[in-house]
Formats: sequence, structure tokens, C-alpha cells
Amino acid sequence: MLSFRRSLRRSARTAPTSDSTSVPNSNSEFQMAANISANDKLLIDELRSALKDDLELVPGYDDDLSLLRWLVGWDRRVDVVVPKLSQALQTVNALGLQNEDFTSLEAVKNYCDNISKPACYMPGSLIGHDKDGNVISLQCLGVIDGTGLLRSTMISDLYLMRIAESEGVMQLIRDSEQQTGRQYGTCVIIDLDGISMDSIDWAAIKVITGMLSKLQELFPDVLRKLYVIRAPSFIQLLWAAISPCLAKQTQQKIEFLGGDWKEKLRANIDPSTLYEHWGGTRPSDTPSGDVRMGGKVPKDLYYDPALDATAQRKDLIKLNVPARGSTFVPILVEGGVNPRRKLRWWWKCDSGDLDFAVRRAPCGVETASKAEEEGDAVCWPKWRLLTEFVPDSRAIKIPAPGLYKLTFDNSHGKLWSKTVKYYVTIEED
Repeated sequence: MLSFRRSLRRSARTAPTSDSTSVPNSNSEFQMAANISANDKLLIDELRSALKDDLELVPGYDDDLSLLRWLVGWDRRVDVVVPKLSQALQTVNALGLQNEDFTSLEAVKNYCDNISKPACYMPGSLIGHDKDGNVISLQCLGVIDGTGLLRSTMISDLYLMRIAESEGVMQLIRDSEQQTGRQYGTCVIIDLDGISMDSIDWAAIKVITGMLSKLQELFPDVLRKLYVIRAPSFIQLLWAAISPCLAKQTQQKIEFLGGDWKEKLRANIDPSTLYEHWGGTRPSDTPSGDVRMGGKVPKDLYYDPALDATAQRKDLIKLNVPARGSTFVPILVEGGVNPRRKLRWWWKCDSGDLDFAVRRAPCGVETASKAEEEGDAVCWPKWRLLTEFVPDSRAIKIPAPGLYKLTFDNSHGKLWSKTVKYYVTIEED
């Protein structure tokens, strides 16, 4: 076990306030004044009571419409919702997204665009609201360079980008719902223009489907409509790969548009919201406006281990993660609270993917026998990461002392164990 000692002082943490965001009025069935039934109100109260501590971490979720959305998304089964919503709230808190300025679509876009330079080649952006007031997400997946992204970007950055974008949208939706008493959601446009069989990287498809599954878990019952435009003739092959990770409710909201897709979009989205490339009249210097259009990732952005000092270290530690199992690296941080303390890690698995997370054991616990135990605090969320091409390397703040656990989970690996090389350190200043 790694142990670090230092006596330091405690720091206070304050939650920010956010400005309101206006959206168009509408007579949509999704935006009618909320009439919560007496039975749903009881379920909401039960949910609020069960998640009292987690809701204090992210108080923005502690309103009736937000909790109702989770209940509807999981068939009003409180026993199912409690652990899932707890995970979502702890994820948002671990990433600090509740403290970000997501008071406008532009603010959300700016946050995502600044995660990393290679990640900016992940196409898609938020462009406005549809005629029902739902936030529009335009994803140009036909021009995604999956191979280039895998070789230049930490997969955790892609997760962070998508989760931050989704949480930013949720903050805007909650602000609008508080103003109007109506429920809103998202309208997604998937543009497959430019895709070909030769351009498909199936390892990248696996990463994308993993992210889609995680987003569905964290943000249920938000999608109102998903339009697929300019689909290729081999769409059935792509659909067979992606559809298993989509909830039945999501699949029912997907519509594949034909040659008249521009007219269909304009029927639901004001032309002034769409750029010229998608049949709109929104002014811009380019047909696609400020939408991230992906494209080929430059080779000079590819990860080069020769330029990675940590990759060259002779003291990297090897760790075996068994098939159908998990393991963890315990790190005992002793002393007082230090607001500047950071946990920094670097790890790489040369074959296959692993679920990685950082957790902190309950106060006073100095030894642990399991990677995940009830009462652990989530310091970094669990995501399935492929590190074959780019290692995962990050530093997070850990002001509180205690037992931290870097967890590596291979439960999804049915046959083969996996070997991780890692390096971890604590920075007090």
C-alpha cells in the first residue's frame, strides 16, 4: 500500500448560482404544464428521502420534474432508480460539473471544445432549440475519424466531453422547466454524410457504443426525437452494431429520414436555427457554422510514447486483472485536509479495455479487501477505457485524507486476464 503523510488545513467549497435560460413557447405534449399525480408525488418523495445525501452533492437535481424524469425512465421502480441516480449524482459531483458555468449553449460548447485538442475532432455540437423548446444536438458521425481519435485521444476525454455536454444540457433544461413548469428534452440529429465501409473503425464503434450505454444510464428519459439523415445503403450493418446498446424507449424515438430530410427537419426546427449545410438559413461564414465537423486527425496529434516521460520510466508497476474479476491499487493518504493535494495516475493496458475508477473508502477505514464497497465515495467515475493506443493519464484533487482505491475491473472479460502497467503519485502542492 502506498502511504502519504502531511498535516494540512481544510478548505470550504461553495456552489455557484446559474442564470436562467429562455426557450421558445410550445403546445407540445412534452411541454404541457406539469401535472404530477398523487402517486408520482409519493414516489418522488420516497426517492428524495432515499437519496438525501447524494442530492446534497448536486442540489440542481432536487426538484420534482427532474426526479419524475428518472422515475419515468425506469418504469417508476424506485428500487432500480435509487442506485442508478446515486451513481449519476456522484459522477456529476466527481467531475465537478455542477460547479461549471453552463448557463448557455455557448458556455457548454466552450467547455467541451477545451477538454483537449485531439478531442475537438470528435464531431458534433449543440445548435439551439426546436419548435418545442427541446435542445438540439447535431452529431456529424459520417465524418468521424475513429482510427485517428483512438490514436490521439484519451478515451476518458471523450467520455468527459459527452457527459459534460449532456449535463450542461440538463442544467439548461432544468432552468427552463423551473421557469415554465413544462418538461423539455433533447432533439438529436445524426448526420451520416461521408461515411463509408472503408472509414469505419470497429474498435471506435465499440468505444462509441460504450459511451452511448453510459449516457443512457446517466441521463434517462431525456431524448424526445432522434433523426438519422443521409444514411448509407449499409445502414443495417451499423444498426446491428449499435442498436443492442440502445434502450427500447430510445429505439422507438429514432426516425430514419429519406431524401426529403431537409423538409422534415424544417417542419420541426425553425430554418433560422439550422445552418445552410442542413437546409437552414442561419447566417455563417461557412455552410456548417460553428458545428464541430470532425475530419482527419493530424498525425502530429497522435500519441507518441517516445515523448511521454512516464511511459519511459523503469519503475512502472505491472498488475494482473483476472477475467470476470477486478482488482485495485490501495493508496493511503494520511494527515490533514489539503485543498491543493492531487492524485496523479498513468496506466496502460496493451490488450483490450478495462473499467477504471477511483474511489475513497469511508472515513477511518485504512484497509480494504474489495475494489468497490458500499459507502465508498466516487472520486473519478467508472468508465470502460481502451488504452491500447493512448494511456490514461490524469490528476484529480483529493483534499481529504483517507484510503483511495484505483480500481481496474475486467468483469466483462470472460476468458482472458489483462495486464496493466501503471504509475501513481500524490502531489501535496
